[in-house]
Amino acid sequence: MRKRISGLLVGLGVLVLAGAVWGQASDGVVTINGGRNTILMRAPSEPFVPAAESPKLVKIYSNLGTGSHVYNSIAGYGILGPDAGQPWPESVGCGFRPKADHTVTEIQVGATYVQGTNTLVVSLNEDNQGIPGKALHTWRFSNLPTFGSCCTLQSAKYAKGIPVKKGKLYWVVLSPQQKFKDTYDVWDNNFAGTQGAFSNNIGSGWNSSYQVLGAFGVFGK
Repeated sequence: MRKRISGLLVGLGVLVLAGAVWGQASDGVVTINGGRNTILMRAPSEPFVPAAESPKLVKIYSNLGTGSHVYNSIAGYGILGPDAGQPWPESVGCGFRPKADHTVTEIQVGATYVQGTNTLVVSLNEDNQGIPGKALHTWRFSNLPTFGSCCTLQSAKYAKGIPVKKGKLYWVVLSPQQKFKDTYDVWDNNFAGTQGAFSNNIGSGWNSSYQVLGAFGVFGK
C-alpha cells in the first residue's frame, strides 16, 4: 500500500504541473480534472472483503484481478450527477471486443461510493462510430461499498442473454441514476492498468480516447 500511495503522489505532482484542476470531495478523497478522476489519499478504513465468485461462465472479456487486487481501490473515474459537488456530471464507457460470438449473461464491475445518493446504473451498449450507442440492457444498483474498500463487485445478471459478435466493439457504461442528482460514485480502475477504448460524457456528448479502463468483466456462454 505504501508503494502504491507513493506512486500516486508522484502522479499527482505531474498532473498539478500540467495544470490539472483538483480538489477535495470528502475525507481523504482528492478529485482531479473536475472530478473526472478520483484518488484516495489515506489508508482504506474498511476491511478487505473477497470478491464473490462468478458462476462457471465463459469469460468473454475481463480485466478483473484476483485476491486483494481485483481492482484498484484507491483510483478511478467519477460517476457524477449534476449536483455531486463537481464542475461537471459524468458517465463513463469502457469498450471491449469479443474474440468469438457469445451471449452475455453477466457483467461485473468494480464500482464504489463517495457521497450523495448511493445508486448506480450499468448498461451494455452497442457501438456508434467509436462511442457508446444504444443500450442493449440496463441494470440499477444501490448500496455500493465505500470508495477505498475492496473487493466487492456489482454483478449485473440477465438470464435471457444478449448476443454479441466476434470482433465488434461493445461498451460497458456506468452512469448516475438520472433522478438522483447528487450521486458521486467511482468506477475503480483495473489493478493492472490495462488500457483500451474509453469514452466519457460530461454533459456535452461522448468523447472517446484510449486509456486505463475501469475494472470490469463480461461473462456468458
